[in-house]
Amino acid sequence: MSQDFNAPPAGRRALAIPALLMLLAANAVAHSFVLIVLPPLGRKMGLADLQTGMVIGLSALMLTLSGPVWGQICERWGRRPVLLSGLAVAALFPVVLAVILTAALSSALTVGMVFALLLLARLGQAVGTGGIMPAAQAYLADSTSAGRRAAGMGLMGAAFGAGLVIGGALAWRLGSTQAVPALLAISLLICGGLAVAWRLLPEPPRAPVPAEAARLRVASLWPFLLTTLCGVAVYALVQQVTALRYQDDFGLSLDESIGRSGATLMLTMAVMIVTQGVFVRRLGWQPARLVRVGAVGGLLVMAVATVAPSVPVLMAAMAGLGAFLGLLLPGNLAALSLRAGAGAQAKVAGLNAIGQGLGMAAGPMMGAALHQLSPAAPYGMAGLLLLVICVLAFRPFAR
Repeated sequence: MSQDFNAPPAGRRALAIPALLMLLAANAVAHSFVLIVLPPLGRKMGLADLQTGMVIGLSALMLTLSGPVWGQICERWGRRPVLLSGLAVAALFPVVLAVILTAALSSALTVGMVFALLLLARLGQAVGTGGIMPAAQAYLADSTSAGRRAAGMGLMGAAFGAGLVIGGALAWRLGSTQAVPALLAISLLICGGLAVAWRLLPEPPRAPVPAEAARLRVASLWPFLLTTLCGVAVYALVQQVTALRYQDDFGLSLDESIGRSGATLMLTMAVMIVTQGVFVRRLGWQPARLVRVGAVGGLLVMAVATVAPSVPVLMAAMAGLGAFLGLLLPGNLAALSLRAGAGAQAKVAGLNAIGQGLGMAAGPMMGAALHQLSPAAPYGMAGLLLLVICVLAFRPFAR
């Protein structure tokens, strides 16, 4: 039985959603920190850039492919066991990475051993944590009414986004000189999230669902999954090329372009977090309206970004993109959840993870390729992806 997102449930269930958001933020801190520091740490350990790239790329692929499997497990075992086990693995990996780094710097391991151990640890971490997001999405779906589904998904996105920002800040301040202490601190942070989740995160109630109702009809879900892929690809694409645009189109120096790009992407993420965590809930719009406004608004600001004549205009357009993606993404997640039905929430969340992974992979590749044609070309492609979402959002099925 679902409950209203704003209704105060009895006992410890009142703190279940805050506990869930805390563990999502803690996991995102680790995710962001490791992705940022692993390339330079790889060099420090003697690895070639290609080897570090293989570790990151193969683990990302494994994380994406494990999502549907975890979705099936989550439907059978429940949300709580998958979340707790995933969080335990997430807490273990920073410790393992710290041990490998320490051993490598003390010459206790050969470069080949470092590569093998790092790849094995990262693949294990990807498989072990692959169920966190599908289980969290299913947990929120079980704990919110249909009318508050978008608000719940918005809070999930805001919590994960806040964790990404904190992880990035830690990497900026500590990643180059204090990597081992930072990794151990992140592990303790996740352990704290695990303790809170163990205490305050009960299994959400689920009404029995007939087998026929629980069967996932993927054919009816493809527009929402494609929207996820395109929406995530838009953000990943502009993230890849913003510093290059500042340097090649506006004549900034390398250091200036990196600094301005970092400020721009932080602004974009901050606006997205506030939109997902505050405005989606307060607006109370239906999912279809969130997606449509987000897609149309995003298309308009990308048109501005494509022809932006100056740095301030591009920064303003990117902030606008954060606002409109902050409407679009939780709206689409809510629509996907409602279309899937009560018996298939974790399954559909696992499928959605594939769309997210493909979007994260495709966006940077498209951005890098199109930048060779023109610094503005990637932004035009982002606009085309948003146009695809507009077409999907205004089809009859979205009503």
